[in-house]
Amino acid sequence: MAIKPKPNDNTVTPAPEKEGPLQFRNNPEVQKRLDAYKVANAGDVEYYTRVVREAPERARDMLLYKDMQRHETDMRLIEKQLPQAKAFYNAQPQEVKSRIDQRLEGVQPYYKDKAFVGEVLREMNRQNRQMLTGPKPGMAMSAG
Repeated sequence: MAIKPKPNDNTVTPAPEKEGPLQFRNNPEVQKRLDAYKVANAGDVEYYTRVVREAPERARDMLLYKDMQRHETDMRLIEKQLPQAKAFYNAQPQEVKSRIDQRLEGVQPYYKDKAFVGEVLREMNRQNRQMLTGPKPGMAMSAG
């Protein structure tokens, strides 16, 4: 995820006129699995290679379509979680609501529900950790 500058940040510098070459991470374990998959699916490798060469716009759209499908799958889960997340949010004191709202500032509307559920889950986790790490009820602190 790219780091976005704050809207009032005056230190933003314009992008360089010529971008450098793309740099990719290389994970040998993933590459090994991918190589085995390519051997087993040689026809697909040939097809995708041809699409990239002859119709790069189509190749781009194919990749974006897979990303969109993953997003839609994520959103089906988010839609199931959203009512409970809203109920949790509404039951919180204003301090907690403000903390969640602050974290959601600047989120694109397209991702607002997903970010909201994520922040509610983060807050629930934070509250659960506090319960686990706080003093046990009825136990006095010993001075030692």
